[in-house]
Amino acid sequence: MERIACRELRSLVTDPMDAVKSHLPRHGVIAFGGMSGSSVPKEFPRAMAQHLEGESGYALTLFTGGATSEEFERNISRIGHAFRRRYPFLSGGVHRELVNKNELEFFDYGLHKFNRKIRSGELGPIDLAVIEATAILEDCSVIPSLSLDSSISFISVAKKVILEINESKPELEGLHDIYLGDNVSLAKVSQRIGDTRLTVPPSRIGAILVTREEDGSPGAYKSPGDVEARISENIMEFMMNEIREGFSRELYERGDFVIQPGAGSLSSKLADVLPQSGLTLSVWAETLPAKWALIPEDNVKFISSSAFFTLRGEENFLRKFFETGDFRRIVLRGQNVTNNPEVIQRLNLMSILQAIELDIYGNANISHIHGNIYNGVGGSVDFAPNAYITVIALPSVTGDGKISRIVPLTTHVDVPEHYVDVVVTEQGYADLRGKSPHERAEEIINKCAHPRFRDSLLQYYGKVREMGHEAHDLRLAHELFGL
Repeated sequence: MERIACRELRSLVTDPMDAVKSHLPRHGVIAFGGMSGSSVPKEFPRAMAQHLEGESGYALTLFTGGATSEEFERNISRIGHAFRRRYPFLSGGVHRELVNKNELEFFDYGLHKFNRKIRSGELGPIDLAVIEATAILEDCSVIPSLSLDSSISFISVAKKVILEINESKPELEGLHDIYLGDNVSLAKVSQRIGDTRLTVPPSRIGAILVTREEDGSPGAYKSPGDVEARISENIMEFMMNEIREGFSRELYERGDFVIQPGAGSLSSKLADVLPQSGLTLSVWAETLPAKWALIPEDNVKFISSSAFFTLRGEENFLRKFFETGDFRRIVLRGQNVTNNPEVIQRLNLMSILQAIELDIYGNANISHIHGNIYNGVGGSVDFAPNAYITVIALPSVTGDGKISRIVPLTTHVDVPEHYVDVVVTEQGYADLRGKSPHERAEEIINKCAHPRFRDSLLQYYGKVREMGHEAHDLRLAHELFGL
């Protein structure tokens, strides 16, 4: 009860199974906060899986704040039959299989648009929102956990809210900047425009659960390796050249150089490379490994993100961050702010995005493999069209080097070539700004494709170049790459 200082709410502390039996609707929408495996509720999903396993008659729509945890997906997989729809992201497990069998309806909205549709009610009213927090204060205000994601939007419209108070984390008061709305008057990464606490009307809090369980591994991300290290080094080389010779030089000299450093293992490796560069910058991200918070202020002036997470094997960085308790240059915001197109434009971001595959002209596929959904677009469609420099970073090959990720044409396009300024692989980088389609193709093939596939890509391009401004040959693509 030490974490629940509001006396009028203490009577709501209950057993997870009792909360499920009392508040889980048979039909309707249930929303879970958390992103990149961070701050995803633990107790309620586990009890829900136990309660619904073997039960019938449920038809639920599932909202999540982003990528969930492996444990969450294991629980959801046990009761896949209970769900009819899911938005806006998949994290593996049975739900991915059901979506690709057309047995679960799914659409991967960009995160900013998803938040707007939540608040407008276009996706249906939220019957129950389950959110992780770290404390409830005397005035009944709530201190959120390490992810604000879509939780602010969920709570704003939910009929009932269940709070999971996680005592494995410190209270984190002062870390958050909570602002609800789309008209965001924010001009600097360090600027705060909202409140440090979350207001939830007591009448809408259905139950309070208490847990001491630490966050699990994010199901969507793998641990970094040598390829990610080389990609990070190439990104850093591009950034250094851009600061010395490009438009970013002016931004850097006045202290306004801001990056969105990707997600998952690539972002983790960039955090390792940055201190060696001698650069000083700020970070504006939708999700970020906790190790960024420990980079010295000489390299990172300020950090704004929607979530902090840890990859498997990097848990010690989060513990060290907790030990510092220093939130002076770090803030967590909701996706309605971090992914706001106007703010992204205003900050002149260099945005680093990742892709499954990229075609020779620069069209990026982020979400599908041969027509089957993999995870989702996340915030890529928020950042790509609005960043002043959009970087697509990916390994040049996959499948033990047997499959090229630079292809004649992609099977799906999430980010069109028009938004892609730079492509980076472990082979090198291609600056595509100001280049025509045939110049872009030559740059991408020669500088980013794996040597094993370079000749085949050049052979393909040599055949299609005379066919039109940006031509494709489906038969030849299939013959050379099996597409």
